[in-house]
Amino acid sequence: MADFTAEDAERAFLDAYNMPTGMPKHEALERAARMSDALGHLPLGVSCRIAMIDSAYYLARYDLMLAPFAWVRAAEEKDPEAFNEYEVHSLNWSHKWIATGLRRDPRFSLEQLRAVIGQLADRYGRLGFSVQPVHGARAELAYHVGDMTGLAEHLGKYLATESGPMADCDACVVEEQVWMLARLGRHHEAAAHGWEGLSGNTNCATQPQGILSALLWPLLEIGDTERAAHAHTTAYRLIKDDEITSYVHEHIRFCALTGNLSRGEDILRRSLHKVTAKQLPADEMSFAECASVLLQRISPDVVFEVPTVGSLTAAQLLDRLSSRALELARAFDARNGTSAWVDRVSESLKQADYPHVELAVPAAPVTAPAEEPVVSGDPVEIAESMVTLYEQGDFVKARRMLDSLPADMDSLLPPDLAAHAGIRRMTTGLVPFDPAAFEELLTALPADLALRYRARLAVGLEGGLELAEKCLAEASSDYTRTVAALTLAELYDGAHSHERASGMIAFASSLDVPELRGRVAVETAEHRARQQDLEGAYADIVSVMAGELPLNARFEGYRLRLRLETLLQRVPEAMATAREFVAAFPLPESAETRWYQVAAIQELDQEGACLGDLREAVAVSRVHLSPGHTAHFCFALSGGYVQTDRFVEAAEVLEESLRLLQDGQEDLRLQVVFRLGQVCRKLGELPAAERYLREATDLLPPEEAGRRAFLLDALASVQGRLGKHDEATASWRAAAALWQQEGDFSEAIGSLVELASTLPDDEVVETTAAVDEAEALLPSLDEPTEVTRRQAEILAIRAWVRSQAGDFALAMKHYRDTEALVASLGDQNWRVFVVLRAAQVLLGADDAEGAEAEARRAASLLPDDAQVGNVLSVLSEALRRQNKPSGTDPLVRELTARLD
Repeated sequence: MADFTAEDAERAFLDAYNMPTGMPKHEALERAARMSDALGHLPLGVSCRIAMIDSAYYLARYDLMLAPFAWVRAAEEKDPEAFNEYEVHSLNWSHKWIATGLRRDPRFSLEQLRAVIGQLADRYGRLGFSVQPVHGARAELAYHVGDMTGLAEHLGKYLATESGPMADCDACVVEEQVWMLARLGRHHEAAAHGWEGLSGNTNCATQPQGILSALLWPLLEIGDTERAAHAHTTAYRLIKDDEITSYVHEHIRFCALTGNLSRGEDILRRSLHKVTAKQLPADEMSFAECASVLLQRISPDVVFEVPTVGSLTAAQLLDRLSSRALELARAFDARNGTSAWVDRVSESLKQADYPHVELAVPAAPVTAPAEEPVVSGDPVEIAESMVTLYEQGDFVKARRMLDSLPADMDSLLPPDLAAHAGIRRMTTGLVPFDPAAFEELLTALPADLALRYRARLAVGLEGGLELAEKCLAEASSDYTRTVAALTLAELYDGAHSHERASGMIAFASSLDVPELRGRVAVETAEHRARQQDLEGAYADIVSVMAGELPLNARFEGYRLRLRLETLLQRVPEAMATAREFVAAFPLPESAETRWYQVAAIQELDQEGACLGDLREAVAVSRVHLSPGHTAHFCFALSGGYVQTDRFVEAAEVLEESLRLLQDGQEDLRLQVVFRLGQVCRKLGELPAAERYLREATDLLPPEEAGRRAFLLDALASVQGRLGKHDEATASWRAAAALWQQEGDFSEAIGSLVELASTLPDDEVVETTAAVDEAEALLPSLDEPTEVTRRQAEILAIRAWVRSQAGDFALAMKHYRDTEALVASLGDQNWRVFVVLRAAQVLLGADDAEGAEAEARRAASLLPDDAQVGNVLSVLSEALRRQNKPSGTDPLVRELTARLD
């Protein structure tokens, strides 16, 4: 006699059933099954085995299904009444999985596999189910054994057969079709069919990542690298934390074959547990093959820490995995009597790369764009040329000369040339600026040249105005006088002494130094801009740049023209100028122009239209600028992805920005984590969204009440969706208080309305309190349309509260009043929504006839197809409750057609 009761066994089953997916759960279900067997408790034994089959499926361990499946089939013959409706459905459904499990394990013979498929066909035929899954199983078997003719035949039948209740979900069917079409080389069909299939909604746990993973190869084969990149980034974000399924294998191979080795290596490192993990042989072969494709392409000395094995170099891991892939392929071929799998694995290991695919986060250019070469020759001659070129304004060639003079060669130069080289290294950023060292170097130069350098650096220095005036007074050459005068013009404008600045511009013009004419002309336009004569300054700079200018003046001219076009909101001109600016200079000088280009793109809100420019900026900055610059450019690029609804890419590039942020970029960090929180919210990654939004609240200075209120609203919405209602309530109330502090009463009402809308159904008192507070703020609003909008929102919530309380008459009155307000705003979609809510109130009041009338009225108000499904649902329910046929109702048929 068992030393436990039926209640003990049932409790053991429930405890096991509620455990998270994993082998501990499966083993706990096995123990509960043995307890049920010891008690002779057949219904509980059935429940345990059905749960074990499901558990094995989510573990991707089809081999673990076989014993419980055989037990359940025997139990079905013994006592069909031991099965409830769900368990009967599960048995019929899981029969498909057994064929998959046998096919993916060479220990089972082809005869066993064909017998199981035959049993599946018999069972589905006997029960009247669609045989589409049978054709799918036969197509998979044909491919498995290398029978491509059979694959084409059964795929045709699969596509021609309507699905039914035992078919996989629509999205999974699409995935299967994409894989099969691609295997037959019908890549355009596969790509078109799969991409169209992504538009459908599914609650399937394996979609859309399954379709996207299947699409990788047909998209690459037809050369659609942009959509291939999107498929990879979107799918991988959905599966990156999944340690079980085999989809990730395809993404390792994708990265290997598309020039994304670093990312592929990162994915492989997250998957190293699979080197020794217990898997179905087909999955183990797939992992070993795909990992080997990557390992062939990375340095053989790279070290991997493999769980339960230890440190292995890439070469050692490649040898282990490629050998294992071929060993398993031979085992399958021995079972199948073909050479299909050895051929496939061997071909995969020899496959040539596809063209490089740019992913969401651009990498440094594989081949760096050509730069001006450094110069070889006599150091003294090079230094003299450098000084002359800088004075003539050709800073590009001068920089090449400077790059050709290593600092350790300065001792070989005359003191004045060594001083020029040392000062230029500081002023161009090659070495940090050191004021003491700068002054020491100046002592080696003639007085007039020393004054020239001081005058150039006076802007931004404390006491810079006095310094520049001194330089002008003591200068002995017109060149130095002009440099000092231009500096003083900028400083006087900064001090709002525009007349004195004009005098300096006139003085510099009168000196007419040929090498500085361009600088004077650009500074003249800049002077007008600093006086807010933007149109006049723009006309000036366009005219100036139409003529010949030395490179340094042309650089400043582009910078000014781009800034003026940005301020004047001349979007097409600004974007064209930015691209022209970048193209006008070689690297590394053009890298600096990217900073001005990205700033203009952001200020003009053109990120979505300039994705290509922003991607190039990120790639170039990785080589020629600092990580902090790259972080900023990544943030700008994320804006482009957000504007084009590519939220997965936005999340990836924001995460890269966060990784690259440097000390001193606290404000950028705030912007990055806030946007990342918003993007994660959009993607449904709510724990991450809450984490980032909390970090943003910690980073935001307390005095920025408006930004804090906006941030708290976003945080509250995430907390509400996570079911953290107390925290959400606190966040929304804090946001409402801050909005009131800022004098923005409409936003304060919005926060309270959001609070009331998100509270659980049983929090009626809190909901009512929130709308009462919101309504009390209405007199503070000035704009009539805004008052109407907020009144409508408040009334709609009051209607919902009354309907919850069963006061249907008052609920209907509130909805009628809400509809009148919404109609006055001209928002037809909102009006349809309100009418449907009224119809649902009538259904709650058992007035199906009234609900039908409201649903039909809602249909007549539809401005587009956005709410067709909602109208159809309410109308169908109202008809059902009246026992009216819906299939022949003309409006139902019209709405159904619109929905399709």
